[in-house]
Parts: sequence; structure tokens; C-alpha cells
Amino acid sequence: MDKHLRQLSQKHWGTRFVKINAEKAPYLSERLHIWCLPSLVLCVDGKTEHTVVGFSEFKSGDEVTTDELEENLAKWGVIKYDC
Repeated sequence: MDKHLRQLSQKHWGTRFVKINAEKAPYLSERLHIWCLPSLVLCVDGKTEHTVVGFSEFKSGDEVTTDELEENLAKWGVIKYDC
């Protein structure tokens, strides 16, 4: 997941990508309702729009591709994606 998000962060300059260590930031993890790793908390205009828990939303499971992740982020309005 890290490598895909790193690639997307270089491509989508208008989106802020923030990585936290959930074990070292228990307060923030609790506030964002992170209970499974990895979790992607998708926020738009300061509001949590959606949380992707693990790899459950991806057709290919933990073999997710960068394109599949990019499409999912675009679906939730976090990034602008041109097919």
C-alpha cells in the first residue's frame, strides 16, 4: 500500500497524503476509528468521507494495483482521476 500511495502522492499534487504510525499515535487512531491495518481514512474538506479497511474493497485483494487504488480514491472524491 505504501508504494502505491507514494506514487499517487507524486502524481496528485492537489491532494494531501498523510501517513501515521497507528501504534505510536493512539489518540489519533482512536479519533479516526482505525482498528485494522492498513486503513485509509479519506477526508474531504476536513470531514471523513470514507475509511478503507484493509484490502476488502479491492477486487484483487492485497495484490491491489496503483490504478485500482487510484480509481477507488477518485470514486470517493479524494483525487481527480481521468480514465
